[in-house]
Amino acid sequence: MNRNLIPPDDTTLFTCSGMQMVKPRFSNPDLSRYSSVQSCLRTNDLDLVGDGTHLTYFEMVGSFSFGNNDYHMSIDMWHSIVSELDIPVTHVNVHPTQHEHGHLWSKLGYVVKYDEECTWSDGSIGGYCCELFVGDLEIGNLVNPLGHSIDVGFGLERMVQVLEGKSRVDDTTLFDTKQHPIVRDHVRSVHRLVDNGVFPGNKGRQSVCKSLIRRMLPHLNGYVPTDLRHFIEHEQESVLKKRHHLERYRDVFHTKPWEYWHETYGLTRDEIETFLSGF
Repeated sequence: MNRNLIPPDDTTLFTCSGMQMVKPRFSNPDLSRYSSVQSCLRTNDLDLVGDGTHLTYFEMVGSFSFGNNDYHMSIDMWHSIVSELDIPVTHVNVHPTQHEHGHLWSKLGYVVKYDEECTWSDGSIGGYCCELFVGDLEIGNLVNPLGHSIDVGFGLERMVQVLEGKSRVDDTTLFDTKQHPIVRDHVRSVHRLVDNGVFPGNKGRQSVCKSLIRRMLPHLNGYVPTDLRHFIEHEQESVLKKRHHLERYRDVFHTKPWEYWHETYGLTRDEIETFLSGF
């Protein structure tokens, strides 16, 4: 298992897919194969976390072939996974781009729904894509980087959700279900960030860690993980100080540029505007 959340390039702040760690190998195919369980963190759907579907931290299970575009073998791999986990193939909807691939899936009993727009790209490497769903839940995919390689992958948390028959991804045994949904997710994420040497701060990756902790604060209800206590208490104190400054100076915010308030008291434009909108 690769717990490294720091990507090898600067295209994203954090590793956000299983293939990100091996992208150069697609451009220089040597017919080798590789498998991994990759820790990932995404914040593009941050406001949706807690809805039972979206997560910030998750683990991607992947199998890669560099330069060997063996679609039959990839389908067989997926079929083996589905069969070994006792998931009925009739419960799995397969959304391939190409009809020739759809025929291969249908021969194995899968429900095929063609999606000609199902292509995949990270901006530099792209190819056709085939997504697999159980109901409305996407559990994984099969993509074809640069037309000559294969990337088979599935999200571990969502697969566990299917196996445990849960309606929410954060109601599985992988989460502390006694806590608020946002806390369930963000505690896992902050733990992984700290394990990767990313601590709360004001810039780059550190600001993401800080933001996740602050988003937890209203939902903790007295729960504070022991190993995160220092960070949480520091942010709680910081929030109280900002609230104090907002209350104290609300009548004079218009007298100075917002940069002054940020540099002097750490207040952001959004915090000031949100505060003032309440009056």
